[in-house]
Amino acid sequence: MGVSWSDLRRRVARIGASLDVVVRSDPEVCGLSGTDYHLTLHHSGYGDCTVGHLTLIDCPNELVLIEFERWMRGAGHALVP
Repeated sequence: MGVSWSDLRRRVARIGASLDVVVRSDPEVCGLSGTDYHLTLHHSGYGDCTVGHLTLIDCPNELVLIEFERWMRGAGHALVP
């Protein structure tokens, strides 16, 4: 797992566009949230996400994104790859 911080932020922006939500992005943190989900990635390399009752906390950013995308697709959301 070696995705750069810039690549991760771009990927979160694409997810946000797919879900039609505003993405928070600053030099240290990026993320998005909706009524039953949220995703937060930290520049330190660790992030967290929640989808319904499923939660990942303090996991590597790339793993958090992979699981968030998987859970959101499982919930019926169409995400741009």
